[in-house]
Amino acid sequence: MSGPHESHSVRQAPYFFLSYAHVPIARGDPGGPDRHLMLFYEQLFDLIMQLTTVDAGGTQAFLDRRIPLGAEWEKHLKHALATCQVFVPVYSPRYFDSEWCGKEWDAFERRQQHHRKSRPHTVTPIVPVWWLSPDRVRVPAVARRLQHTHVDLGGEYQQKGLFGLMAEGRRTRYRQAVWGIAQAIVEVAETARLDPCDVALFEDLRNVFQEDQ
Repeated sequence: MSGPHESHSVRQAPYFFLSYAHVPIARGDPGGPDRHLMLFYEQLFDLIMQLTTVDAGGTQAFLDRRIPLGAEWEKHLKHALATCQVFVPVYSPRYFDSEWCGKEWDAFERRQQHHRKSRPHTVTPIVPVWWLSPDRVRVPAVARRLQHTHVDLGGEYQQKGLFGLMAEGRRTRYRQAVWGIAQAIVEVAETARLDPCDVALFEDLRNVFQEDQ
């Protein structure tokens, strides 16, 4: 629960940070291949608005496409990583091949370590999302220690991933999985209550996905 003297910047912090790798735009695809992920983002956003009391006028979720035109994108990214409540990485082959996604993970990991100096037993506020089937994604060591599955998300989600369910027209299973992910995000946010940190903590970020290669 937010206290009466909580700063405006903290109140307006993103509820979750969606970390994902862009898919290159092909000719003849005006919507772009990321349109499927944007749909997921909007649905997830709507569900979390129903599940929480976050301010509709704030920045409840962070998505890099929503950075204002001409803004310093790295500055905005780091501020979001320093203040969001939950980190939501979208697992795909391109995700773990992305240098910047590896740096985003490093930033959030540093923030967790800083937070645990005063509260060592805080749960990990990371909710992974399988975009494709797990057998199509090579998960690096830094991510393998996280729990990647949950019974509430459904067996088909764990076999195919969200995009797989979309591609096969499994609408009911897809909605079930998104609903489960939304609930997991809210639960971990309310349990962890991760403190914001100074963005100075994010100097010299490294791609942690390459550390086990």
